[in-house]
Amino acid sequence: MARRITGIIIVFLCGLGAGIFVLRATAPNPLQTQEAKRRALAILASPPAASSIGENRIVTASRRISPAVVNIDTTGRVRGSDGSGAAWSADQEVRGKGSGVLLSPDGFIVTNNHVIDGASQIRVTTSDGRWYYARLIGRDSATDLAVVRIDGRNLPYAELGDSDRLEVGETCIAVGNPLGLGSTVTSGIISALNRRNLQIDDRHLLDGAIQTDASINRGNSGGALANIDGQLVGINTAILSSGPNGGSIGLGFALPINLVRKIASDLIASGRYQLPPNRLPWVGIQYGPVPEAVQRDLGIEEDRGAEVSHAIPNSPAAAAGIQNGDIILAIDGKPIGDLRDVREAIQERSVGDRCDVRILRPTDHRERNFSLSLTTRPDPLP
Repeated sequence: MARRITGIIIVFLCGLGAGIFVLRATAPNPLQTQEAKRRALAILASPPAASSIGENRIVTASRRISPAVVNIDTTGRVRGSDGSGAAWSADQEVRGKGSGVLLSPDGFIVTNNHVIDGASQIRVTTSDGRWYYARLIGRDSATDLAVVRIDGRNLPYAELGDSDRLEVGETCIAVGNPLGLGSTVTSGIISALNRRNLQIDDRHLLDGAIQTDASINRGNSGGALANIDGQLVGINTAILSSGPNGGSIGLGFALPINLVRKIASDLIASGRYQLPPNRLPWVGIQYGPVPEAVQRDLGIEEDRGAEVSHAIPNSPAAAAGIQNGDIILAIDGKPIGDLRDVREAIQERSVGDRCDVRILRPTDHRERNFSLSLTTRPDPLP
């Protein structure tokens, strides 16, 4: 037994010695370690590798359009309305950030009306870091466009493209001032064209918009949507977002430049947009889906009806007697299934036509019929 234990010990010691020998044989000596350090430091100190942009058309497009895009900072007063629709304002200073695009070397800039709405001071920073105070030339709240001007000369300005020639799937870039970060370029494609009747809020209905998945966030409003040649094809105006903070989910919308040309020309020439004779009819309501709790309480089928969240004072809807909270069930006898049905039912009519609206009023659970006359949308809204 003792011999067996002795043998095991001898085998263990032999294995241990062999392992130590192997580790010593394979471990780097101090000279090898120093040489490895020297080589690593030499690599880090070497000049950067040469590279060529080559035919990167996004870079080329960015170089062409970016100098014409400006950052806009505003200060103004708090404004709003109470439950009855009466307007109020306060002396508290508020600050906003947005973007704009230079249309001429003499400082005319197009932006969104909501960027400068309520501003008592408009400050513009150009791509080379210079800043100016701008003055308002003209605005149109219905199309959400405005023109301001800075006292500059020989400024870089955008080359205007042709939005009628855009095709779904082509590459585009968006340039603006997202979240106040400063000039930023994002790329994507043209996702869709002629998006109609997009109700962003009660004061803002986009019609004929370009849709893109290029990342657009708050502060991009009024900035450039450019094609792969760096030509201005749209003014970034709005996004649809799934979150309360308005983050990009790839659903951005721009006003096409061919529409912007006409509106900006009128604003520069006379300070106001000359409305076309076939202006879309206006009812004067903000609406959304019926909340689930209201559906259950009123016994309304799922995906049926639209809730009036705000009847704008002095609008055709308010004059007829439609109230906040009413549920629209039908327009001209056509059942309302979702928000699109409301838009389409209204846009099928013309200014001056009368339409019949059937509602369900939650306060008494009774249905009512209203007849109202469609008008053009006033500017500014009451």
